[in-house]
Amino acid sequence: MLTLSARTVITLEVFGHMIRAARLERKMPQAELAERLGVSRQTISALERGDAKVAVGAVFEAATIVGIPLLTDNARDLQRLSTTVANLASLLPERARTAKVELDNDF
Repeated sequence: MLTLSARTVITLEVFGHMIRAARLERKMPQAELAERLGVSRQTISALERGDAKVAVGAVFEAATIVGIPLLTDNARDLQRLSTTVANLASLLPERARTAKVELDNDF
């Protein structure tokens, strides 16, 4: 069972409230957002409460649909950020990268 820090719990709740406020500002019912996301209305309700069980992809897509920027609104800036992060990751020492472990099942 995943145990979340108080900070993470609060962050999820705040982000959920932001999504709800943006949805209401657009006069969009939960059912419409659910349909656009391909999830149930109950999932939208959980997302807006900050439920950690809602998939992060659904949360991010809901934020995008209601107009909450994630990292940046500009596609070019987002691509640049992605490239920068990938380049930084390539500079990590080998021991910091996840190595594929071969299992020996011969007993």
